[in-house]
Amino acid sequence: MNKSIFSINSLSKYSELFQIVGVIGLIASLIFVGMELRQSQQIALVEQQVERTKAFTDLYNTATNNNLAYLHPENDYDKYEVFFYNFQHMFWNISETDYLKYRLGLMDENIWQSRYAIMKRIKSREYQINRQCKILERVWEAKKRQLDAEFIKLIEDIPSRDCT
Repeated sequence: MNKSIFSINSLSKYSELFQIVGVIGLIASLIFVGMELRQSQQIALVEQQVERTKAFTDLYNTATNNNLAYLHPENDYDKYEVFFYNFQHMFWNISETDYLKYRLGLMDENIWQSRYAIMKRIKSREYQINRQCKILERVWEAKKRQLDAEFIKLIEDIPSRDCT
């Protein structure tokens, strides 16, 4: 009689162990699939946000090309100020998208910190002449009603100079 390590009798002794290993493998597989689904959902959310940002960018560019200040048709802005005004709208939409990417772990920390530094500089209004400062202030007040609440809180926590 051949006494192999893999005989039916010797394998049946380990059947409970094999079942436990099988269950652990199944649970690990389900956890992996769940994590993949979550990541796919996060990527889909970011892609939707990117598409919305592109649509708004096209809108701001069309307004600028027609010398119109978005949401502020009655103004005394010159051509550069119209561009500056519309660019600020575009900037905050792009920044919100960057924040979403960062918050979901889809943006590197160093890239986020460089983008956030730009946001802080613009929100602080330190380096702007009075008229540009007022444009920045007007745009931010309009954008606060349109952007993500967490992003607004992050930006509102940045000190800014009063333009008056």
